[in-house]
Amino acid sequence: MDFFVEADVFEYFPGMRLVVAAAEGMSLPAGTEPVAAFLRDSWRIAAEASTAYGNPQSHPNIKPWGERMKMAGAPRKNFPSSIEALVRRAGKSERPFAIHPFVDFYNAVSLRYLVPAGGFDIDVLRDGLALRFSRHGDSFTALDEEDSVDIPPGEVSYADGDIVVTRHFVWKQSRHAIIAPESKNIFFISEILGELPPETAGIVHEALVEGLRNFFNAKVRSDILDAGRRSIRIK
Repeated sequence: MDFFVEADVFEYFPGMRLVVAAAEGMSLPAGTEPVAAFLRDSWRIAAEASTAYGNPQSHPNIKPWGERMKMAGAPRKNFPSSIEALVRRAGKSERPFAIHPFVDFYNAVSLRYLVPAGGFDIDVLRDGLALRFSRHGDSFTALDEEDSVDIPPGEVSYADGDIVVTRHFVWKQSRHAIIAPESKNIFFISEILGELPPETAGIVHEALVEGLRNFFNAKVRSDILDAGRRSIRIK
């Protein structure tokens, strides 16, 4: 089972790098305080960043997402990126919200380095994972909805076969392949736009891999993908 990126995606996101990690044998730590402390510190960093340039969407790490997604047909007013939404939330509250350690960890990475980050339960995937443009026959069930909806063609999407697992790239996640406390094998990903400093992908990659090993005792297979290297085996 593979993760791959459709080549045409890079026409809208030139220079983008994808930090990816397939983590096997994830286990919840006996004590969750190390992950909670990592999240609190990252939340503080993001809270400071939320006003550093007037507002979250003007931060140089976040602003390119609005510009790139608008070109891809998803204006930020209607489809704000996940990192914009997280940083905005951090700027409004002193205390971070917590879900469970696996999700808290990738949210902490996202907040600390001001880049999107997410994950999918590998064992729930049917056909593998693709970053591609949606097509006729694709469907999506939002986290806060019971029923699926048909997706129009042309949206940048993460998909498992004909099931869209994230609409508009870094906007909204599906119920399908969502990470749960009982998840054991998880595919993590962080999207680094070409407008960010070249070293960003390496820094995020190191933080992601070390965190997965140190916090969750996971066996990790990782890479940094780009237009010239567009796939990785995830299972």
